[in-house]
Amino acid sequence: RKMNIVVLKALLLGVMAATTVLFGVIPLKVLQILSRKSGKFEQRASFTISLLSCFAGGVFLAVCFLDILPEAYESYESWKTAAEYKSEYPFVPLMFSMGFFIVRLLEEIVDRFCGHEEYAEERRKHAATFVSVASDMEINHHIDHHHADHHHNDHIDHHIDRTARADTDSQSSDSKTKIVKSLTFVIALMFHASLEGVAFGVQDTTVSVASLFFGIIVHKAVVSFSVGMRLAEAHTHRRWLVVALICAFAIVAPIGGAVGIVLQDSTLHAQTRDAVTCILQSLALGTFIYITFFEILVPESTKPYNKIAQWLASVIGFAIIAALMSIGE
Repeated sequence: RKMNIVVLKALLLGVMAATTVLFGVIPLKVLQILSRKSGKFEQRASFTISLLSCFAGGVFLAVCFLDILPEAYESYESWKTAAEYKSEYPFVPLMFSMGFFIVRLLEEIVDRFCGHEEYAEERRKHAATFVSVASDMEINHHIDHHHADHHHNDHIDHHIDRTARADTDSQSSDSKTKIVKSLTFVIALMFHASLEGVAFGVQDTTVSVASLFFGIIVHKAVVSFSVGMRLAEAHTHRRWLVVALICAFAIVAPIGGAVGIVLQDSTLHAQTRDAVTCILQSLALGTFIYITFFEILVPESTKPYNKIAQWLASVIGFAIIAALMSIGE
């Protein structure tokens, strides 16, 4: 019977991974279809993408406060009981605040390392020089038509080339920043997904395995779609990167499940397991909070679209996760 449960877990973990990949890559096709449209439809498509991003923000907000935070507190309380720790110090808020500031620091380091501001400044300088040279060429055109035309065309070609190089460098810098942000985002998700997999792996009855699976799979489908939308928007010309990150995200749940299956028969102290789980969940929570507000909801709120519709999209995303969690209970 024990072997049958292990086989069942392995099969269901495989289904989890496949579901994550499937729903994670759907946004690539959605954005591809929307990007082909033009005119009024293009504006509607852009608005639709903004609404989907707000929906994703609502999903991540719910994952933060309805899923990860309670689990972190549960692990912390279990550890306190086992360790007979009596202090009321707010350890969980401290850890997720650390996660928040770590992500903020990482972004600052990336910006400085990539020289993003310097590239932007260089672009502005070259653009100003380009305008100045173009104006000079127009003024001097009437003085000596043939000489001025030859001289200034060479001059402007030179500056166009410099501006193009600066533009390419700036795009490269911005691209590096986006890649690092996406990696940070996916790593935070992987922490949570791996712990979710461990929780699934340690179940010891067919009923608990089946019930937890159905709770996780629907939740994972919605989150995977939101993750795919976030990555697809950030890397419109790097479909391979989006697929690679989605696959990395998908594979950690089965790995976590395998670890959970091993832990079920291991002698690892529950106190140690609770401490590690609490720390990882809290750090992941801080990362999610930063990304949800500063990289999804706030940027979308600055776009010239219907604010009520954006708010409603976020609420719907939040409500879906809230409903799924209540069903899971």
